[in-house]
Amino acid sequence: MNPDTLFEKFPDILLSNFRKQMLLGIVPADLVEQVLKPLFSDFHGIMLELPADVRTDLENILRIYPEVGQRYKVYIKPPVAESLRGLARYRQEVGRGSGEVREVFDIAAQNQMDFKTTKTMAGSFANEGQGFLTTDRGNPVYIEFSLSEAKDLVRFEYKPPRTGIDIYIGGIFALSLAPTKPRGEISVESLLEIFEKCGSQVEIEIIEKT
Repeated sequence: MNPDTLFEKFPDILLSNFRKQMLLGIVPADLVEQVLKPLFSDFHGIMLELPADVRTDLENILRIYPEVGQRYKVYIKPPVAESLRGLARYRQEVGRGSGEVREVFDIAAQNQMDFKTTKTMAGSFANEGQGFLTTDRGNPVYIEFSLSEAKDLVRFEYKPPRTGIDIYIGGIFALSLAPTKPRGEISVESLLEIFEKCGSQVEIEIIEKT
């Protein structure tokens, strides 16, 4: 690389190196806050405009520095698809209809606001999740889910809601959301039935409505 080319790329090299340092957790939190502060003025709106790899890096950075996001009421939950796969694995390991399955969901619902991973004899899973996903038309959307306090419902939320969408889990329709209905719920029983049909291959598909 000649000196002129190196000089032109130097800002990008510095930024890339700084990003790696943040991902390693070696940058002071107050400096991370200064760098990311503009993002919090419209977190979801700005994130949806960024390239997917940049969104992923920023989510991971905020998982490493949760106190930074929390100051602006931005809470980064585990990846939604990964969390749902964890629930599916529990379904397979513990077995449908047993008291242990109900206990798993009950404990998770009780700890919903703690943003922690719930552990049981079968392992662990996150009782909530989030993700910036891509629709069938190539548009990014933000989806999050959590076990509700009712203990028998899983709540999905879509924000900012820009158009109507259908959510499919493992190729099976789960629920619809829209600007007029950005939140929706599915019973734990129905979710377990979906897991039973799709097994551990839990993938989330977002289909935009015309």
